[in-house]
Amino acid sequence: MIRPKLGPWLGDERGPYDGLVAAAVDRLGRNVVGCLNTGYKRRDEGNLLVTYGHDGPLGPDDTTDENRFPMEAWGTQMELRAIQRRNRNATVKTRAAGRPKGKPS
Repeated sequence: MIRPKLGPWLGDERGPYDGLVAAAVDRLGRNVVGCLNTGYKRRDEGNLLVTYGHDGPLGPDDTTDENRFPMEAWGTQMELRAIQRRNRNATVKTRAAGRPKGKPS
């Protein structure tokens, strides 16, 4: 709801729409909770949810989709944590080299 481009759609500030189309589940949120909240809000409001690599919209009553969606959301959170870890490690390395914030010394 707080994402600048997606939030207005989720908050129904942009008017009625039939659903969301995303490149992947990781575009719907940055962690498991964010993805699941977005996905289940769409389901509860009767909107379609379509992601790349999936044949047609995700089905709220399809047991395969019901299991696949949280697994992809979990992958999203794992990716976020890996990015955060890489950034943290890069900061430690550049500070140790005497280059705070990655600027030339």
